[in-house]
Amino acid sequence: MTIVSQVKFQDIGVVVCEQVDVTLPALAADEVRIEPAFIGVCGSELHVLAGGHPFAKPPMVTGHEISAVVVEVGSGVTNARVGDHVVVDPIMACGKCRACLSGRFNLCEPPQVAGFRAPGLGRSSHVVPARNLHLAPKGLAMEILAFAEPVACAHHCVSRMPVDAREDVLVIGAGTIGLSIVQALRIMGAQKITVVEPEARKRELALQMGAHRVVAPGELAAEERFTGVIDVVAAQATLTEACTKVMAGGTVICMGVPSGPREIPLPSMQRFERDLLSSGMYVPSDFDVAIAWLADGSFDTSKLITDVFPIEQAADAYARAKQPESIKVLIKFKN
Repeated sequence: MTIVSQVKFQDIGVVVCEQVDVTLPALAADEVRIEPAFIGVCGSELHVLAGGHPFAKPPMVTGHEISAVVVEVGSGVTNARVGDHVVVDPIMACGKCRACLSGRFNLCEPPQVAGFRAPGLGRSSHVVPARNLHLAPKGLAMEILAFAEPVACAHHCVSRMPVDAREDVLVIGAGTIGLSIVQALRIMGAQKITVVEPEARKRELALQMGAHRVVAPGELAAEERFTGVIDVVAAQATLTEACTKVMAGGTVICMGVPSGPREIPLPSMQRFERDLLSSGMYVPSDFDVAIAWLADGSFDTSKLITDVFPIEQAADAYARAKQPESIKVLIKFKN
C-alpha cells in the first residue's frame, strides 16, 4: 500500500486535502505514472465546487491543469522516460471515433476530461496514457509549466480566428483565459487589441500583456466595430455585444462557457456574413506551441500567477481563486 495525497471536493463548497492508502495499479504497455509538481485552479472547477456544473458533481478528485514528472513508463512507451518534465493533456479521448482519428481529440463524445467525467489529476500519483504527455525542457520552471493548459486554450482560440480578422480585435473579459488570449493575439500578430473588463486591475494587466486599449463595460462608442471579437464570458449580454460589435464579414469567437442557451441577432449576422465560431479546449499541437512560448519567454506568466499554496492548504487555494483580483492560483505538491 502507498499513501497518496489528493485534492478532493468532498461536498458542494467543501475542499479537502486527504491522505489515502492505495495499491498503485500496474502500468499497461502504453501508460506512464506521473507525480504532479503543481496543479492550477481553474474557473470551471469553481463551478463544480459550487454545484453548478452540468455533470461533474462532488465528491470527486479535481485537477486538470498540471505540470508533472514521469516516474515510471510502460513497456511500450517511446515518447517519455523516467525523469521527464511533462504537461498532461487532460482530454482522455477514445482514440477511435471520427474526431479522434482526425486528431481533434477535443471533439470526442462524450468528453472524458480529467477532473470532470474522468478522474482528476490532483493526486500525488497518477497513471495516464503516454499519448497525453507533452515534454518540456527541464530548465523551464515547473510552476510556469503548469500554465501550459491555459496557454494552449488561448492558442487554440486565436487559431480559430482567420488571420484577416486579427487586424482589430475586441476581447471581452480579462480573467486568466482573457489575459492569455491577449498575449496569444500579440504573439500571433494581431495589429490592434481592445479589451473590455470591469476590474481596473485586470484592465491594467491587459495593457501590460499587449492590449492597445482597455475599457470598462459600456464605454465602447456605439459606432465602434472590430474585425474580430472574442467573447471569453459567454453571457447573453456579452454575446450580443460581440455579435453587434463585429464588422460586416468579421468573425466572433465564443470562448467562454455559457451556462445555458443564448440568443444571437441572426438577421444581421446572416445578412452581413458575420461568422460565429466556437473554441473548445485544444488539440495536441496547441500544447506544443504553449510549451515553446513558455520556454522562450514569449508568453509571460510573472503577473498572472498570483498565489501558490501547498497541497495541505488546498481549501485556502480555492477560496483565494474565488476572489475577483485573483488571476491564477497554483497548488504545490513537491518541495
